Amino acid sequence: MGEDRASELIVPDGPGESVVEGFVPPRPPGYRPYPRMSRDQCAEAVRRGGWLFKADEGHDPDGRVPVGVVEGAWQVDGDGFPLRFWPNPRYGAPEPEQPAADGAAPLPPLHAGRRPAGRALLGWLEDPQAPRLCRVAGSGGSGRSHLLHWLVAACPPDHAHSGRRVEVALSAAELTVDLFVWRLAGLLGVSAAGPEELVAALIDGVPRVLVVTDLDRAGSGLLPDAARRIAAEVLRPLLRVPWLRIVVECASDTPAAAALDVPAAVLDLDQPQWTDLEAFTRWATSLAGRRLPAEVYPSPALALLAARTGDGILLDAGAPLARRAETLAETWWESLPELVRAPVVALASVRGALDEELWGELPGSLGPFAVEQAVELLLPADHEGRYRVWPVSFAERLARTGLDHLSIRQNLLPEEQPGPKDADRLDLVLRHAVRTSAPVDDLLADPAFLVHADPLAVGLAVEHGVALRAANGAESGDGGAVHRAWWPAGPRVIAAADPGERASALHCWTAGEGGDLSERFAQLAGQGWRAGWAFARRTDPVYLIARHNAPSHEGQLAVAVGWDIGAIDPATGRPSGGSPLRLTDRSTVALATGHDGSTYALRHSGAVEEIRPSELSGPSGDGMRRLLASMDAGATAIAARGGEQRAVAAGDAAGGVHLLEDRDGAEAVRSDAPLHDGPVTALDLAHHGGHHLLITGGADGRVQAWMPGRGPLSPPLPARDVPVTAVAIAATPGGLMCAAGWADGLVRVVLAGAERVTHDLAIGAAAVGLVITDGGRVCVATAAGVLGIDLAGAARA
Repeated sequence: MGEDRASELIVPDGPGESVVEGFVPPRPPGYRPYPRMSRDQCAEAVRRGGWLFKADEGHDPDGRVPVGVVEGAWQVDGDGFPLRFWPNPRYGAPEPEQPAADGAAPLPPLHAGRRPAGRALLGWLEDPQAPRLCRVAGSGGSGRSHLLHWLVAACPPDHAHSGRRVEVALSAAELTVDLFVWRLAGLLGVSAAGPEELVAALIDGVPRVLVVTDLDRAGSGLLPDAARRIAAEVLRPLLRVPWLRIVVECASDTPAAAALDVPAAVLDLDQPQWTDLEAFTRWATSLAGRRLPAEVYPSPALALLAARTGDGILLDAGAPLARRAETLAETWWESLPELVRAPVVALASVRGALDEELWGELPGSLGPFAVEQAVELLLPADHEGRYRVWPVSFAERLARTGLDHLSIRQNLLPEEQPGPKDADRLDLVLRHAVRTSAPVDDLLADPAFLVHADPLAVGLAVEHGVALRAANGAESGDGGAVHRAWWPAGPRVIAAADPGERASALHCWTAGEGGDLSERFAQLAGQGWRAGWAFARRTDPVYLIARHNAPSHEGQLAVAVGWDIGAIDPATGRPSGGSPLRLTDRSTVALATGHDGSTYALRHSGAVEEIRPSELSGPSGDGMRRLLASMDAGATAIAARGGEQRAVAAGDAAGGVHLLEDRDGAEAVRSDAPLHDGPVTALDLAHHGGHHLLITGGADGRVQAWMPGRGPLSPPLPARDVPVTAVAIAATPGGLMCAAGWADGLVRVVLAGAERVTHDLAIGAAAVGLVITDGGRVCVATAAGVLGIDLAGAARA
C-alpha cells in the first residue's frame, strides 16, 4: 500500500523508476508531475515535522531565499510516505520591485529606556540574513508584551517600507493548539482546521511577519502544556515556510522555548544592553516624582509598582527579578489603604484582567468608588484597558482568600437567557471556571451562552471539560452533542464576530443529534435554512465528495475519507455499507463517478486514475479517457453526470472547459474562450432545458456558467477575491440551483425558481466538495465532515 500511495512522489534510491502494479493513470498532454523524493528526503521530512521545502539548485530553503526560487513543499506522514506536494504559486516569478519608502509615519514613542530593544527589533526585520525566528525573552514585567505592541504599531501591514510590515499579531494567552490555529487562520484570512492545513494554506508565496505575544500564558487550569504544544505543533512547522518570519514572546528555559529549537535571534529584556540606563532612570523618576531604588532596573513593571508603593522599599540587587517582584509586592500590599484591599482581592480572585466596569460588579469589590481608588494603586491598564494584580504569583496567593467560583456565578450570570449585552460576564465566568478547574458542562449546555460568550472562552471551556472528565476517570472525553460539534464548527465560531454566524455553524454540526439543540441554534441564528444531518470526521479528514452515477448506487454520495472512498445516503448522512474503494494518492483534487460504478480520481498532476470495485468484471466506460485524450492540456477539474443524458466534463489550467456526451461516436466540445483567468478549480454539470449546463469555479474567484454552442452566459454568482474550491448545480423541483464555496470558508447557494433566493451558509471551514441532489438538498463537504442542508423554498431530497 505504501508504495502505491507514494507512486507519484517517491523513487527508490539509485537509478530507475518506481514500478506500480495495476492500473497506470493516463498521462495526458500538459501532465504536471510532482517533483519526486528520495528515501533520504522522506526521512528528512519526518525529522522536520512532516514538511520539506524544495528550492532551485544553489538555494537553501532553510535560509532567506527569494520567493520565486522555492518550488513548493512535500508533505509526508509519520511513516515517511509522501502525502502530496504543495506547489508555490509564485515559483519562477521575479521579485517585485519595492517602491521608495516615502511618507512613512514616524515611530511611536518607546519609553522605559527601551529604544535599544526597539532598534534591535527593527534591525532584525530589515536584515535579509537574519533567522526567521526572533524570540523576545525576559522575566514577567520586563515589558515583552509592551515592546511587541509597540512593534505592531510601528510596522503596520501597509507601511511604506516593505521591510517594516507586520501582517498579524496574536496573543496566545489561554489559547490551546486548536484555538491558536483557528484564531491565526482567521486573522490571516485563510481556512484551516489544524496545523497541517494552516501550513498548507500559507504555502502561497506571500511574505508575512507574524507577532505572537503571551506564549508563556497559553492554556489554563488542566491544560498546562498548551504553550509547548503550540510551539512544537504550530510555530515550529510554520518556521519551515521560507517566506514566513515570526516574532514570539517566550521566556528562556521553558518547555516552549525548548520546542522552538530552530535558529533564532534572542532578545532577552533582562539583559542590561537592551535598556538605556540613563533613559530608564529618568522615566522611572518621573513616575513617582522621586528617585526609585536602583534595584528596579531594568524591569518597567518593578518601577511602576515601586512608584505606587510608599517609602521603605528594600530590594536585593543580587536576587532574580522574579524574587524582587515578590518582595516588592509584599511591601506594596502592606502600604495599601484598607478601603482598596477588598477590590484588589476581588480582582486577584478572577485570576485574569478586567476593565473597571466589570471589576466593580464583582462580589466583594465594594463597588465603583472603591475600584476607582484601587485603580490608582495598580499597574496601568493593558492595551485593552484591563487591569490585573501583578506579579501573577502574588495574585494567586491573594486569590486563595478571595471569591470562589459559585459566588462569581451567582453574582454575574443573568437570570434570563443570555444576550449580547452579557458577553463580558459570560466570558469572565467561563474563564474563571477553567482557571479554578470548576465544572463547565452545565454552562456549555445553553445554546445562548455558547453563542454570546467570547468564542475563545467557549473553546477553552470545551477543552477544559474534556480534560476534567479525563482527570475524573471518565472512559471517554466525549461530553455530548456540543462537544462533538465544537471541533468542526469551531473554526467558524472563532472567526465570526456576529453571534448569528456562530449559532449557524453550531446548528449545522449538531444536526441529527436528537432533541431540540440544533433547532435552538438555528433560531438564534435567525436563518431560514436547516441542516438535516451531519457526518463528522475528526481523525481521518474528508477530502472530496461526488454524486454517484451508477444505477447500483443511485442517489448516493461518494465520499473520500482518509485513503478510503465510501458511500453515504444523502437522506440520512449514514454510510450505505459495502467495501470502500482505496485512493492511491492523497493529492487527489477531484472525484467523479462513472455510470458503470467506477470512480475517477483526478490528481494534481493532471493524471486521472480509474478505481474499479472488485465486483465489476465487464469493460469499463471510456468516456473520461476519450475526453482527456481530446484535451490539449491536463485536467484541473473533472465532473460526470449519469442517467439518460450522461456526460463527462473537465476544466484545464488555461481556464477552458471541455464536455463529452458519454455515448458511442460522440465527440468532445470545448469552450470557445477561457472562462477564467487561470485554472479551473471546480466543475459540475446538469441537464437543463434539453441542454448540458456546466458551472465552473476558478482560481480567479469567479463562478461561470457555460452551455455548448451558446454565447457567454450570465455568471450565476458574483466573483470574489479568493479562489473557488467547490461548485455544484442541479435542476430541482424548486428551480435551478447552483452553489459555490470559496477558500475562505464562504458557501453561497442560489435558487433560481419563481424568485431568485440567495443563501450564505456559515458551516465552519472551506468546502472541499459540493453536491446538490435532484430533490434540492445541498450536501457540503469540509475536511471535518459532510452536511446535508435544506434551504427555504427548496424541496427536500
